[in-house]
Amino acid sequence: MSITLGKFNAMNRRDFLVLGSSWGASAIILTLLGSSRAKAIRPPGVESEEEFLSLCIRCGKCVDVCPTNGLRLDYSSLIGLGAPVLEGFCAVYTELIQPSRSKNMEFKKRRLEAELCMKCINVCPTRALKRLPLNKIKMASIEIIHEKCVKCYTCIDVCPFDAISIGRDGFPEADSGKCVGCRQCEKLCPYNAMVAGPP
Repeated sequence: MSITLGKFNAMNRRDFLVLGSSWGASAIILTLLGSSRAKAIRPPGVESEEEFLSLCIRCGKCVDVCPTNGLRLDYSSLIGLGAPVLEGFCAVYTELIQPSRSKNMEFKKRRLEAELCMKCINVCPTRALKRLPLNKIKMASIEIIHEKCVKCYTCIDVCPFDAISIGRDGFPEADSGKCVGCRQCEKLCPYNAMVAGPP
């Protein structure tokens, strides 16, 4: 009986050590993955990714009220699981829910200033999304792929914030100080030359 009990205890200790080592390795891997992962493209009103993820309760209210259906809850990664990401584009007021080149140009003629609709911020129950001044909002950064760009300048026409201009080489360039990352230029570029990434 004592021999059997001894074998049982030895087995438990060995299993415990193996299990503990596996947990430790998993924790290290997840930490490394989390630290190397780029920030996601979030809704407006996020000051810091870490604060946002700690305050967001994954309620989905922001997704429900988004007039462009541009927001979705992200279940593709362990870091930020269930938190909202901006996969589509953000509305400017509610007039540009379905933007187009002609509609955006007309909008810019009539409006002195553009402003985001902010519906997601209004319904956020935890202040994970905050009402920030426009110059503090940075949802995404825009990269212009020269190999795809044919210099049609649709992006300049449609940008509600006049954040895109013609650079010295004739290609459009985004002014990071004016660009809020609403992604309307990316949606309306006919050649897929505008690519949004995390800010």
